[in-house]
Amino acid sequence: MTENSTVFGLRHQARCLAPVTSSTEKSQFLAGTVGVKDNAIYLLEYDDEDMTIMPTMYNHPEEIWDIVSCPTDENLLFTSHSPATLWRKPAVEAREDSNQHHDLTRLVTLENEGIKNKQIISIDSNKIYLSSLNDSSSAQTSLTIDVSCTFTTNADSPSLRQLQNAVWNPHKLELVTVGDCSLSGWDLRSGKNSFNRSEAHKSTIRAVDYNTNKPYHVATGGDDAKVHIWDVRQLKEPILNVNDNSHSHWIWSVAFNSLQDQLLLTSSSDTLVNLHNVVSVSAASYLDSSSEDEDGQSDEYGRSTGKPTDGLICTYDQHEDSVYKVAWSPADTWTFASISYAGRVVISQVPTNEKFKILGV
Repeated sequence: MTENSTVFGLRHQARCLAPVTSSTEKSQFLAGTVGVKDNAIYLLEYDDEDMTIMPTMYNHPEEIWDIVSCPTDENLLFTSHSPATLWRKPAVEAREDSNQHHDLTRLVTLENEGIKNKQIISIDSNKIYLSSLNDSSSAQTSLTIDVSCTFTTNADSPSLRQLQNAVWNPHKLELVTVGDCSLSGWDLRSGKNSFNRSEAHKSTIRAVDYNTNKPYHVATGGDDAKVHIWDVRQLKEPILNVNDNSHSHWIWSVAFNSLQDQLLLTSSSDTLVNLHNVVSVSAASYLDSSSEDEDGQSDEYGRSTGKPTDGLICTYDQHEDSVYKVAWSPADTWTFASISYAGRVVISQVPTNEKFKILGV
């Protein structure tokens, strides 16, 4: 699907993408490159009226393996390289020369990455570190958790026995991690394991996201090309297996829409971005037995053309390499971005007919 999408090419290969979470008026995303030299952070501002992307580039000393924006100050961002650094962007007019590079101001250097308000979570292969920013130039580690007890001891396991990803629980002080074949929760007050599912996937789990509208609901994606949604209170089986055949290779990213949580994005090494409807396990209140049209009409994916139902909404195929990250815009519920290893960023929108179905118009 190519309609309602805009493509922007970075100058180098890339693996990381993040929304500017404090920008609620304009859709803005941060992307970082992994070139041999001359790496840069791109601030990409999207204009949904004329569907254009305006870039601003910032010099970065090393390859950027992850990036995250401060939720309260859009001029602050963390990058994970070697090690990790908190930076401040200079005041730059968005419509200056797009080829001009700007310098960042280094504020704090850490061993890893991650930020939420003044608390910072960083991870390595088997540990979680909780730190606090004391001022603009220092950070103090207050808690270290060893998570290796959740990894398999089977030497023949097809999974990588190390942490792959983590996400904050937006409902309480807890971190949810994926690594090896395990999905785990960690209480950040006591440092204890709050839940664990040791064989959540058949091989390495690389992607995780938490539904901000639905406590206890977590999505995971793995090297088995599967996407599951879990209720962490009852982990015997997933509460939903998301379109089992929609991807054919490793899942790199999953992302719930923070407002319309029946919308779930997934991306994979198969070069595809898929938009799913998972309304049956969402906070939406309009799923009932009358959700089918009386005339039984359906769209090209076999889904009802009336009220939303579970299923694949559409596939976005503008990438030609592994799609490492998908992210929703905090400024526009219906806008999202994706990035592939070739350095291609695609900003897309939810199809209009699906938007109208969700809004009931």
